[in-house]
Amino acid sequence: MAGTVKTITLLTSGTRGDVLPYIALGEGLLDAGYNVRIAAPIGFANLFNNQSGGTLPLRFVPFEGNPTDLMIEQGDSTPMTFGTNPIRSLQATRSFLQKARPLYRHMLHAAAEACRGSDLLIHGLPTIWGAHIAEGLKIPAIRALLQPLAPTREFPSALLPFRSSLLGIGNWFSHWAVTQSIWLAWRSEINHARHTDFGLAPAHWLDPSLQADSRQPFTLNGFSEQVVPRPQDWTEKQIITGYWRKKVTSERVDELEGVQRFIDSAKNPIAIGFGSPGTKGYLPMLEGALHCANAQAVLTIPSKWHGDIRSKNILPIEYIPHDWLYCHVKVAVHHGGAGTTSASLHAGIPTVTLPLAIDQFFWGEQVQQIGAGLSIPQRKLNVENLSHAITQALTDKTMNAKAKAVSEALSQENGIQAAVSLIRSVL
Repeated sequence: MAGTVKTITLLTSGTRGDVLPYIALGEGLLDAGYNVRIAAPIGFANLFNNQSGGTLPLRFVPFEGNPTDLMIEQGDSTPMTFGTNPIRSLQATRSFLQKARPLYRHMLHAAAEACRGSDLLIHGLPTIWGAHIAEGLKIPAIRALLQPLAPTREFPSALLPFRSSLLGIGNWFSHWAVTQSIWLAWRSEINHARHTDFGLAPAHWLDPSLQADSRQPFTLNGFSEQVVPRPQDWTEKQIITGYWRKKVTSERVDELEGVQRFIDSAKNPIAIGFGSPGTKGYLPMLEGALHCANAQAVLTIPSKWHGDIRSKNILPIEYIPHDWLYCHVKVAVHHGGAGTTSASLHAGIPTVTLPLAIDQFFWGEQVQQIGAGLSIPQRKLNVENLSHAITQALTDKTMNAKAKAVSEALSQENGIQAAVSLIRSVL
């Protein structure tokens, strides 16, 4: 690359599943010769301890504050969800917004400082405020998403907790309403940061992605058209690149010998994980479902609950890389997050999603539509339907063949290379 090496900052927040694709994309940009920084909440420092390689070091720039930490509670008290008790879910959401506002202001200021010195800023859904930092720094910005958020008539908003089509204009309006609601929820905090940190005027009342085509952000969508066919009414500013994933390696196998022994001794080894909120309340139901399905599960669950597990069909573990685990089991049962769904689809095994919130219902629907698995909302979970889903995923030859075919198609794509080429054109 001729001239001064450009510095690209990838601004991210949310959960581990939100950050890992950005690390993979960052390493791709690093190998392309850019100086790359990942600006993320300090709680993700452990993800960068073993980063190596590349022309220049992948630098982690931490900032304080992560509203997602306030959301990680148990069961129906988890905000921004659609649980068995809608009233409690709404109350939890209201409480979350009240607690998050002061944290949000502090986080925006810290993130703005972390992004200074950048030539380009890349941001996603958990950091919708990234575009305003870029405006304040007078640098270009690219929106990089793990789920489709641009309005379309072809399906309702990916952030809705139901998947019934609203037909044409109804689908389009659902995207508009959800996006604008998120924007208005944090607009006062964002405007405070615009004024305090950059001396900017208040932002437009309408979210940037909903404004005229000329003002809409250039967006890289980090998923595959094999899973989400490109909507015909999307503009040229919406690019589907393919998934952003690190290559699966075997470097951690020695650390996972106990897991490997459990899998080798199991008749029907599967993987189960419920995402950040945890799973303690579901343990009796899980034990019953595994018994009925004659399956044995590696269960990702916080260590504080390991002592509550009595079944020999369950091996609890605090954390294990999905890319490794899913390549060693027959079925993946998980909450349906974007990154986790990508991992199970790439592994070529059937997926059973158990959505609770945000885009998880959307990914569950997509998995079902392509024939690679099933979906059961957590609010409807019981021993009978979970054991039936696990049994079907283990025995349905058509589903297993489709999962393998999807995996083979995904293996032919290189989402990172496609994204890097597009980012280079912006710079």
